[in-house]
Amino acid sequence: MNDSNFQVRPPKHCADMRMVRAEIDRIDQEMVRLLAERQGYIERAAELKENRDDVRDEARIADVLTKVNAQARRAGLDQNIVEPVFRVLVECSIALEFKAFDRRNRPENP
Repeated sequence: MNDSNFQVRPPKHCADMRMVRAEIDRIDQEMVRLLAERQGYIERAAELKENRDDVRDEARIADVLTKVNAQARRAGLDQNIVEPVFRVLVECSIALEFKAFDRRNRPENP
């Protein structure tokens, strides 16, 4: 992201839809960067886990959701946004981790 292209403006300082959309685009770019960073850790988790049954960890899922819901409340983020978004993110991350785990552990073709 080129910071010179985006001047961060609080929502109340956006005078028109062009400004609102520019801020949303800036945030979306940062979210994609953070998701890519998160994906790297998901892929590393697949490398570190020894058993496929360890990929889906219900206790960890509950812990993640509890933490993000609490953070969302503190940040003033609507629970109708955070909960479904993170449930999808967690499920997609688990699917990716299964794929990476299986790729790592498949027998080589003769």
